[in-house]
Amino acid sequence: VGVTVIFGLELLYSYSQSPALIELTSDKQGVAAFDLDGEGSLAVWFSSTTLLLAAAAAVVVYSVRRYRTDDYQGRYRIWLWAATCWLLMSIDETASLHEGFKEMMVLVTGARLFGDGSIWWVVPYFFLLGAVGSRLLLDMWPCRLSSTTLLLAAGCYALAVVAQLGWLLPESGARGVMLEEGGEMLANWLLLLAMGLHARHVILDAEG
Repeated sequence: VGVTVIFGLELLYSYSQSPALIELTSDKQGVAAFDLDGEGSLAVWFSSTTLLLAAAAAVVVYSVRRYRTDDYQGRYRIWLWAATCWLLMSIDETASLHEGFKEMMVLVTGARLFGDGSIWWVVPYFFLLGAVGSRLLLDMWPCRLSSTTLLLAAGCYALAVVAQLGWLLPESGARGVMLEEGGEMLANWLLLLAMGLHARHVILDAEG
C-alpha cells in the first residue's frame, strides 16, 4: 500500500511538470499540491503523517517494553527517544525547520558549503539519528524482520541525502527531485513499517 501511494505521488509530480499542464496554471509553476519539493503538498502530508504514526508506534513499544522484568539497565527508554525523534521529524516535514536552520547557519558563517548549504542540517541529523538508530537497532535485533526493515529505511534516507546534496544525478531537474523525495517518502514508510512490526513482536512476546 505504501509503495503504491508513493508511486502515485511520483506519477502526479511527473504529470504536473508537463508543459501543457504548467501552462494551464495561473502562476505557470504547475499544480502545487503535486509538487514533491514544495510546501503544503500531498507528499509533505504523506511523509508527515507517516512519521507521526511511526512516533505513535514507538510509544506503543515503549509502553509494553517497560514492563519487562529482565531489563535491569532500562534499555526500553530508547523508545521514548525514538518517538521524540520521529515526532520532531514529522514537525520538520511540515514546517521545514531544517531549511530555516540551514539559512541561519549560512547567515552566521557566510558559507553555504556543498551547493545550497544543506550540509548544515545533514550533519546534525546524521549524528542524532545515527546515535538513536544504532541504539534502537540493538534493541530490535531479536526481531529480524523489523531490524532489517529499519536498515532498509536507513539506506533510503542515505539515498535521499546523497540526492539532496547533488552527489547523485546533479543538475537533473525533475528526475533528481523524484529520486530525492521518492527515497525520503519510502524511508519514512519503511520506518513506520519497522515500528509497527516491532510493536507486533513485543506484544506477542509479552503475551507469551
